[in-house]
Amino acid sequence: MSTERSLGEEKDGRSAKPVVLVVDDDEDLADTCEYWLRDDYDVRVAYGGEDALNQIDETVDVVLLDRRMPNLSGDDVLEALRDRGLDCHVAMMTAVEPDTDIVDMPFDDYLVKPVTKTDVREAVDELVVRSDFDEEVREFFALESTQEALKTRDVDDLRDPAVLNELREQVETVRRGQADEIEKRQRQLDRLHHINDLLRKVDRALVDATTREEIEETVCESLASFDAYAAAWVARYSDAVDAVTCRTSAGVAPPQLNGTADAVTPVVRSALQERQVQLVDEVSAEHFAAVFETNGTAPPDLDRESLSAVVVPVTYRDTAYGALVIYTDRADSLDEDDRTVFEELGATIGHGINAAESKRLLYSDTAVELEFSHEDRDDLFVDLSATVDCRVTLQGFSPAADGGISCYVSTEGADTEAVLEYLTTHDSVESARTITDGPEESMFEVRITGSTVLGPLIEFGASVNTLTATNGDGSLAVTVSPDADLRVLSDTVQSAFPAIEVVAKREVEQSVQSTETFKRELEDKLTSRQHDVLETAFVSGYFDWPRGSTAEEVAESLGISAPTFHEHLRSGERKLMETFFEETTETATTEKRRVTNN
Repeated sequence: MSTERSLGEEKDGRSAKPVVLVVDDDEDLADTCEYWLRDDYDVRVAYGGEDALNQIDETVDVVLLDRRMPNLSGDDVLEALRDRGLDCHVAMMTAVEPDTDIVDMPFDDYLVKPVTKTDVREAVDELVVRSDFDEEVREFFALESTQEALKTRDVDDLRDPAVLNELREQVETVRRGQADEIEKRQRQLDRLHHINDLLRKVDRALVDATTREEIEETVCESLASFDAYAAAWVARYSDAVDAVTCRTSAGVAPPQLNGTADAVTPVVRSALQERQVQLVDEVSAEHFAAVFETNGTAPPDLDRESLSAVVVPVTYRDTAYGALVIYTDRADSLDEDDRTVFEELGATIGHGINAAESKRLLYSDTAVELEFSHEDRDDLFVDLSATVDCRVTLQGFSPAADGGISCYVSTEGADTEAVLEYLTTHDSVESARTITDGPEESMFEVRITGSTVLGPLIEFGASVNTLTATNGDGSLAVTVSPDADLRVLSDTVQSAFPAIEVVAKREVEQSVQSTETFKRELEDKLTSRQHDVLETAFVSGYFDWPRGSTAEEVAESLGISAPTFHEHLRSGERKLMETFFEETTETATTEKRRVTNN
C-alpha cells in the first residue's frame, strides 16, 4: 500500500534564524565569516575580546572565537561567558595548534586556521543541531571534538601525553552511559553532513550548467551518485491533461509513463499544487512498475518494499518547472531539517533554470515570440482601460526585490484625474503619480504588488515586448528563449489569468549590437566637452561610493565652474542612458514570418 504525506510544516512555522557571534581581531577574516554565514544565520561580529563580551547575551547560539587576541584573549572570553552561565556553543577558531591544555577548556569544537567556508559552515551547522541534544550527549560530542583536535598532533609533541589517555577514557565512559542516544544523534549529524555535501555538489553543478536540460541532468546525476539515493528523475506535469512525463533521469532509464502514470501523477500534482515536499512512505507496486519496470531496467538489488520516494517541487516564485522525484531507503528517518533542505534544493534548481533561460534569451541569436489576446479584467491594465474607457500602453517597468513592480504606463483618451483616482484606490497599487499630463496622452508611474500579468512573465524569465489594452480589449507580446518550455509558460500565465489566450507563435531573429558599435554610436552623440567631463568624472572616482572626488574637485581639474560641470555631466548622462535604453527597448527582432499558431 502506498501512503503519502506532506513532509514537515509550512515555512512560516519555522523559528527565527540562530544567532552566531564571530569574534576575531583579524577584521578581514571576521567579515568573511559573516559573509559565509549570513544567508542562514543572524550573524554578529566582534573585533576583539572586550567587544565580544559587550555583545554576547542569552540570544547568541554559537560563538566562533579566536584564541590569540590583544588585551583580552579568547581563552579569557570563554571563561567569562561560562562564568555568566551562558549556554551557547563555542568553537575555537585559531592559529594556535591544540595541546593538552585545551582538555579543561569548556568549548564545543576546535578549528585550526586557515579555515575554509566549508569548515566554518559545517562547524556552525553541527553546533546548532547539537543544541537540541541532552546535556550528557552534548558533553560527549564536545569531548570527542577535543580528542579529534589533539589527534592532529604527534603524541610525542604534546606537553602531557598522559592527559590524552585520560581524555580517551572519559570519552568512552560517557559513550557507554548514553550509547543508544549517542548513536541516534551521530546518525543525525552524519545525515546533516551528507545533506550539506549534496547541496554543495548541486550548487557547484549549477554554476557550470548553462541550459535547463543540463541543470536537470546534472542534478539527477548528482543525486544518483550518493549511496543514499537509488535514482532520481524530473517529472513534467501537465495540468491540462493531468498527466506526468519524464524529462530526464539518473539511476534508472527514463520512465515510459504512457498509460502507467496514474500511480505517479497524484503525488507529483500534490507537490506542485501545494508547493510542498511530498513523501511516499512506501512505493506501491504500481508506482514501482511505472518507473522501474516499464523499460525493463529495474536494478536487480532494488527492494521495492523498503523503497520510499521524496517528491520535490521545482519552482521559482509562482512558476512551477516540474518536480524532482528521488528514491531512497532512508525516508523513515527524514525530519524537519531534511524537508527544509529538499525545499531549498527545489528552489535552487528553479532559480537556476530561470537564470539559464533568461541568459539564453539575452545571448541567443534566435528567440520565440508569443502573442496573447488579453481580456482578463483581473489584470490591472486591462481593467483600467475598460473602467476609464481609454487606451493603456505599458512603456516600461522595473521589478523590485520584494516582488513589487514599478510600471510606467501611458493613457490616451482619458481624464488624468480619473486615471489617478482609479490607480490610487486599487488594492494592488502601492503608489501612483502623474509624470506628464498632456491633452492627448498622459504618463503615470505605478507601483504594483499584484494583479498584473507582468508578475508571472517576469518570474518565468520572459521579455515583455508590448502590453496594450483599449476599452478592455488587450494584447500582449513576449519573447522567450528558443528552448523555453512554452507549456509551462502558458500554464503559469493562464492559472493566474484564465482569459488570456495564445494567438500566435513566431520564431524571430535577435540583432546583437557589439560593444564597439555601441561606443561609436554614443561618441557620435556626445560633444567633446561632454565626453571629457564624463571621462574625467569616471577616472577621478566621482561615480564611486564614497566619492573619490567631489564635483567641485573635478570641475577645478577641468578648469570649469561647478554649475558648468553639472550641466555637461547631466547632458552626457542623458545621452548615455538614451543610447542604452533605446537599444534595449526598441524591437530588436526581425520576424521570419513563420506563424505556427494563430
